[in-house]
Amino acid sequence: MKIILINPPVYDFSAYDVWIKPLGILYLSNILKKHNFEIVLLDCLDRNFFLDKPVKENGTGKYPYEVVQKPSVLSNIPLRYKRYGVSKKIIEDFLLTHKDARYVIVTSCMSYWYLGVEEIIDTVKRLLPESKIILGGTYPVIMPEHAKSLFSSKVALISCKPGFYEVLDYLDIPEKEYYNSFENFPAPDYTLYKRVWYVVLRLSYGCGNRCTYCATGSIFSDYQVKDIKKVVKEIIELYNLTNCQNFVFYDDYLPINKRYFLDLFKELSKLNLKIKFFTPNGINPKLISKETAILLKQLNFIDPRLSLETVSNLTHNLVDKKVFLKDFEEALKNLVLAGYNPNEISVYLLAGLPGETIEDVYNSINIMSAYKVRIRLSELSIVPKSKLFYDLNLDETVDPLLYNNTIFLFHGIPGKIKPWCNFEEMQQLKNHVKEINSKINVLDFKESYV
Repeated sequence: MKIILINPPVYDFSAYDVWIKPLGILYLSNILKKHNFEIVLLDCLDRNFFLDKPVKENGTGKYPYEVVQKPSVLSNIPLRYKRYGVSKKIIEDFLLTHKDARYVIVTSCMSYWYLGVEEIIDTVKRLLPESKIILGGTYPVIMPEHAKSLFSSKVALISCKPGFYEVLDYLDIPEKEYYNSFENFPAPDYTLYKRVWYVVLRLSYGCGNRCTYCATGSIFSDYQVKDIKKVVKEIIELYNLTNCQNFVFYDDYLPINKRYFLDLFKELSKLNLKIKFFTPNGINPKLISKETAILLKQLNFIDPRLSLETVSNLTHNLVDKKVFLKDFEEALKNLVLAGYNPNEISVYLLAGLPGETIEDVYNSINIMSAYKVRIRLSELSIVPKSKLFYDLNLDETVDPLLYNNTIFLFHGIPGKIKPWCNFEEMQQLKNHVKEINSKINVLDFKESYV
């Protein structure tokens, strides 16, 4: 019995392939294969479809796009709106090649990317009217009522709970409870791609923190960690399968704890594989000891990204309580002593944190500039089901398009949340970061540690 798995195109003001893979359906693929389903994948962001776009050494690169008309709710935004990914003709040709598919499972990511989901579901309904459509992924989990209002009449199932239980139950998979535990997930299925430029995987499911601006802690009832031996086995298998050197940890919370990280790194160091590791979701500086830093360097962790968000300890006490400036300083010192140059290390700062003004963000940026690390500025957006979402008295009557992090800080939500700044101020803030990063000179700074 054939199942098509689909990762939709993206409608947004900007999008870039920064190690973006539909990890959920890659896990699901190997689960379904174990139960004798025939699986085909249409990843509309798969770079195999557009090899004319340059691929960087780390596997990242640009998506092709076409400029499209902005939805009316975004009509006053001074930016072009685009559709990223494969053409509609490629999608249609693919579906017509697999008209015998019994089921089509559509995944989703950001809630404000639902227009791509809508395009795919409408196309499947038109071309494969006999196929049953299942919608899952992040969007219906964090905005179930919105998803139901748009798609209940078009799909057979909307999976509004995290994990695979609802989908596996609908497909009548025996022992579906087995996959309630992340420990029992198989490796993600990269056989679905012709060529792999990077491998994404996870060590854990959920998050050990409860930051007010994030929904992960409220969505997942518990924090599940995969056994180190299983993780190492997966990495070996995926390395041999893909012949790829770029491995990316998608975890929301790294390191899981000092002991786990150290034990994992020691096992990985025994493998002597030519792998580069990346941590795009950030590493908690508090847990980077001297020993951990040495192993990060030895294992070829590229651009370790430290999650700081702000230099204000007062703000940290209000929003996350996970890290403070002194923790960042200690982690940075350990990384430099382990052999990293400061400009090989990044720090995440977050604009728009509750209680902070744009002047506070400039202050964080200017203080970080003295450390000569690369500053990565992230823009806060409201995530449904986060504590901040409820604190602001928001609900699912708000169009998710307004939660887009590209626009939220200078646009706000009309009638509910005032803009945090204006468009020009946001651009000036970003340019300030670019200017500081362009002037990094590491020599004197590194010598002060050594």
